Order: sequence, then C-alpha cells, then structure tokens
Amino acid sequence: MPWSLVAVGVTGILLGFRFRAPALIVVTAVTVVISAVASGTDDLFDRQRLLWILLLVATLQCAYVLGLLLGAIWRRGVTHEQ
Repeated sequence: MPWSLVAVGVTGILLGFRFRAPALIVVTAVTVVISAVASGTDDLFDRQRLLWILLLVATLQCAYVLGLLLGAIWRRGVTHEQ
C-alpha cells in the first residue's frame, strides 16, 4: 500500500502542475472508488479502509497544492527569462 501513496502523490503533483480544480475533483472521486474496490469487498465501512481512503485523498490534495506551487514558480521563471 505505500506504493499507492507514492502514485497518488505523483499524480497530485502532475495534476497541480498542469490542470485546475475541476480535474482534482474528478481524480479525487476516482481515487476513492479505486481504493474502495481495491481494498476488498468484506466491509465497505470498515474503519481501517475509511482511514486509508482518507489518507490517500489527503495525500492527493497536498500533492496537488505542491504541484500548483511548483507550476507557479516554473511559469514565473519562464516569463522572467523572456
């Protein structure tokens, strides 16, 4: 499961670097659905599963903000060079 955190983090950074909030909403919903399906079908409202989904969504959101920051810094550097 730690690789899923890395994958969601990288996805969030790339998403923030390139796209805006509507794309983040869609990817957040996809993350919730995929992580709920991938973690098994025993009990959908298991506390451990819900906490893991919350951790993945929080990682996605934080990585998105980081991607926005990196994108703004990169764009500012490109415009100053011209």
